[in-house]
Amino acid sequence: MKTFYLKQKVFSFTDKYKVYDEKQNVVYHCEGRLLSFSHRMDLFETATNKPLFTIKRQVFSFLPVYHLSTPDGREVATVRKRFTLLKQKLDIDSSFGQYTIEGDFFAHDFTIASETANVVEFRKKWLSWGDSYEIVVHAEQNVEFFVALVVMIDDCLHDNEGKSGSGIHIGGSR
Repeated sequence: MKTFYLKQKVFSFTDKYKVYDEKQNVVYHCEGRLLSFSHRMDLFETATNKPLFTIKRQVFSFLPVYHLSTPDGREVATVRKRFTLLKQKLDIDSSFGQYTIEGDFFAHDFTIASETANVVEFRKKWLSWGDSYEIVVHAEQNVEFFVALVVMIDDCLHDNEGKSGSGIHIGGSR
C-alpha cells in the first residue's frame, strides 16, 4: 500500500499538478498543454523527467471520454463517465484490467475497484487552495497508471471548462 498527495497549481495558464509521496517529495508531475484542442496533459516521473502517460479528452462526446496513452502513442485505457443522478461513476477499459470508479454525491470520496476488490481510494480535501487529494494505492503494480487516473478524474469532474462547450482548453480555470 502506498500513499500519495496530489496538489493542483492554482495560478497557471495550463493545468499543473504535483504528486508527493509520504515524505513530501515530488515523485510525479503533470502538465497541460496551452491551447490544446483535445485538452492534453502529460504525466512525468519527476526525478528523471521521463514521460509516463498522456491524457487526452475526446472532443465530441455527450458525456466526458478520456484516453490514456504511453509516450509512444499506444493507448492503454479509455475512461467513460456514466450518466447517473446521485453518484459519480466512470468505467475504465484498460490493458491493465477493467475498473469502475465510484464517487459520492459531492464528488469528494472515490474508489477505483476491479471486479474483486478496491484498488485505489482517494479523497478530495474540502478546504484547500486548488484541488488537493490524498491517494491510497492498494495495488503495488501499475502505481503510475492509477495516479494518472486520479488526475484524469479531477479534470473530468472538477473542471469548469465544460460550461463553454467549445472543447478548447485555455488553461486552469479553477
